[in-house]
Amino acid sequence: MARPQDIDLSTPAHAPGSPRLLTALLVTMAVQMVSTGGALALSTIAPIAAAALGVAPALVGFQVSLVYLAAAVTSVMAGGIVRRFGPARASQISMATFVIALPAFGSGSLPLMAAAALIAGFGYGLNNPAASQILIRVTPEGRRNTVFSLKQAGVPLGGVTAGLAFPAMAVALGWQSGLWLAALAPLALILVLQRLRPAWDADREPGARIAQDWMQGPRLTLREAPLRALGLLGLLYSMLQLSLSTFTVVMLVTEHGWSPVAAGSALALIQASGALGRVIWGFLADRLGAGFLVLAIVGAISGAGALAIGPAAAAGPGVQLALLCLIGNTTNGWNGVMLAEAARRAPTGLVGAVTGGVLILTFGGVVIGPAGFSAAQGLTGSYAATFALFGLVSLAGAAFAFRVHLANRH
Repeated sequence: MARPQDIDLSTPAHAPGSPRLLTALLVTMAVQMVSTGGALALSTIAPIAAAALGVAPALVGFQVSLVYLAAAVTSVMAGGIVRRFGPARASQISMATFVIALPAFGSGSLPLMAAAALIAGFGYGLNNPAASQILIRVTPEGRRNTVFSLKQAGVPLGGVTAGLAFPAMAVALGWQSGLWLAALAPLALILVLQRLRPAWDADREPGARIAQDWMQGPRLTLREAPLRALGLLGLLYSMLQLSLSTFTVVMLVTEHGWSPVAAGSALALIQASGALGRVIWGFLADRLGAGFLVLAIVGAISGAGALAIGPAAAAGPGVQLALLCLIGNTTNGWNGVMLAEAARRAPTGLVGAVTGGVLILTFGGVVIGPAGFSAAQGLTGSYAATFALFGLVSLAGAAFAFRVHLANRH
């Protein structure tokens, strides 16, 4: 099994004219970073934006849920879009939605901000099917968990960037100006992707109909037990993952008296721990050859950590931050393993469709998670108590993943 120092990211693709692995990995990671940062932009400045708009900060959970609700719908069609236009063009479409959505988030109009969340979600749903389609072409089989996890590190890295940049820009420039300025990042990536289109989109099928057999990916996911299990784990684990990204800043500011910039910096550190976690857990899955065992471990640690958030807060800011970083490390550590396992089990030519099918369930958890957290927090009046409830969900997922691991061994 390959060690990190053995992985040659400059290895050329297996097919002539295909992109090199390093190029594919860096660009797909950048697309993931920009889209994640855009989706979480309002979460990082929720106390500031909510005060300006005259609404409760916890309502940001519904904005995040709208993003991922649209992403779930897109996942159904993503396989057809990637086949017809190619992964580079699909990624350009994704970035174009954020060029539109980020300025709209800064409009100050609640209806327009809600519409922007749906637009951003449409683009977000294209990212993983497009990236999986290109990475499966250029990644040796024994390194897929590692490479896919490196690419998925773009999610917490996007959170790091958002947590550092948006609160600072909100203080220095105003919360709306920072959102408008951020639209330059996806615009730049559209130009980069244009240069990659000849190689990335060489095997696209211009005659493919997007609506043709659009349920192919979901049918395969529900029919095959391992794919079905991956989708269910994505649903359970994403509830805590997105709630941690969405509500950490609000919790630290409103319940524990942190300043918005300090809370945003804490979120950045938590997300950085998540980026490291994705690489560590992906590498471990390759070393062990047991993806479901790794999924069980990260779910158990995440769930136990969420149960301890309340007591850790009483122990002081240092302990609280250390625990949140541990949770960030593990609750962000499963995505790359899940996507690599799904791609490995997908029929030839249907990686995008199968990835989309698995992600439909995952996005279901993302939709339920932040909105459900907002509702539960309103009932409990405590962010720590609500995190504990979501920790129980993660523990249930860990038990299920371990059961699947044992069944695979037998």
